[in-house]
This record gives sequence, C-alpha cells and structure tokens, in this order.
Amino acid sequence: MNASPAIATTSEALTFRAMNTEWWITAPAARQTLLDRVERLVHESEERYSRFRSTSLLSRLNVERSVEDAGMAALVSRALEIGRATGGAFDIRVGAAVIAAGYDRSFEQLPAVASDDRIAPPVAMLDVRVEGDTVLLDGVGIVDLGGIAKGWTIDRVAELFDDAGVTDYLVDGGGDIRARGRDASGEAWAVGIGEDLAVRLADAAVCTSSTQRRRWATPAGAAHHIIDPARGQSAVEVVTNAAVIAADTATADALATAVIASPSALGAATALGAEVLLERNGAWEMTPGVEGWLA
Repeated sequence: MNASPAIATTSEALTFRAMNTEWWITAPAARQTLLDRVERLVHESEERYSRFRSTSLLSRLNVERSVEDAGMAALVSRALEIGRATGGAFDIRVGAAVIAAGYDRSFEQLPAVASDDRIAPPVAMLDVRVEGDTVLLDGVGIVDLGGIAKGWTIDRVAELFDDAGVTDYLVDGGGDIRARGRDASGEAWAVGIGEDLAVRLADAAVCTSSTQRRRWATPAGAAHHIIDPARGQSAVEVVTNAAVIAADTATADALATAVIASPSALGAATALGAEVLLERNGAWEMTPGVEGWLA
C-alpha cells in the first residue's frame, strides 16, 4: 500500500530520487532557490542517516559508539520517546536483526536469495542514550533509523517552507506525506491511502508501511524489513498494511512501523493522537477518527 497525492503534477512540482525512493514536492509559491535548498536538505539527510553509507553519521555512531551532533541527538531522542510510548514496538536498536534477516545492503542490491544465517543479539543488549548533543551506544548491537529518518526529514522540509512563509505545500517522500494549506483548487490536499480511500490534509501527515514491500527470499522463507523487536525477526504478518495520520511525519512514520511490528501498539498510536487504517488478518479496520479525515 502506498499513499500518493491524488492531484496532477504541475510545473511547480519538484521531483527527484533520494533514500531509495521517489520524492514529489509541490509548493506553488516557493522560489526555485528554496526548492533547491529543499532538495539539498533531503540528500544531506540521506548522507547523515543511511546505514547503507559507510561514511554516514549513523555508520560512524555504530562503529565509534558515540557522536556529538545536535541533529542526530534530536532525531534519536524522538525515536526513543516513541519507543517508550509504544512499549518497545518501535525500536531503533533492531539494526543487527535487520541485517541478520538478510537486509544487509540497499534493497535493489539484494541477491535473489539473501543470507539469513547470522544471529542478532537481543535489542536489550544495546543501550542508547542521549546526553545533550551526544548520542552514545553501550553494549552489543547497532542502531537503524530506517523507520523514522524519512519522516523526520520531511518535517525538516516543512520547517524550511514554514520559515520562508510558504503556506501551501505537499511533500511526498515515497508515500510518507506532509501537507499544509490548500491545493490549486482551494481544497485541503487529497491523498490516497489505499482501498480506494483518500484523506484531506490541511496541516497533517500520513505515512504508510507494508510487509508487501521491501520483501526478499531467504533459505528459511520470505522475510521483510519490519522487525518485531521482541523476537528479533521479521514481524509475523498479522497486520500487513498500515496508514497512520498524525500531526508530524516522524511520528506517523514510526507508528506505521510499530503497528505492524506489534499490533498492540495500536492503543499507543491513538494515545499519541494518531489515527490508523490497517489490514489485520486480511480484513481492513480503522480507528474511529479516520472518518473525519476521509475525502
């Protein structure tokens, strides 16, 4: 399931590829210089937070076990907050488990049958702390920011637009979407969320996650990228698709992962003010508040 803007591409749209996905950004009042800054920000974020780049800040953290960087500290702090709120259903300490499941390189580079013969340490063996602008790792394991970094980046793009006084925009990073204001017709932005449904976003975000994407074969069978932290393996496919509406994209991004990793996180999602549409055991369901967002 992919969320996608239910609007036509216009001459004001900025499109490019980053974070192994297509980006589509429209902000009719934005100057080209601002759009250039937006694209640079996204690429710089990938350089900082990708586990597939040996020179990234994240890779340095996982190797050196400590980095001092205000942006990384803020991102990791938010990830830890959501982890606590979801009772561990969202956990950035799953890096070793993702690799052990076979996802050890950028997705398009995976072999036809990926190796899954590695053993990942339990996530509890890694302690992640933030002290001021410093992030510290203690113990065994590595951090993976794949469940929140894209949403976090989209929120930084939104801040650029807000600071520049741009009041109407939509940012779509491969189905993770944040919108503000109105589209060209004067309506809140219409965004498809699957099952022939669309929501209207005037100042909110929607993110999707699915076990049907980022999926690969291993000698033991099929695996996917959403790890159940409690088991250290690809989540049992009780919930296969999820769309989460929240005030910010980082929260929506992380919660879309969490409710698939552990369906018990649905209560935490609503407690955080989010609304959820999900496919559980082949049947679709939604939290009551979703109806208020439907187009």
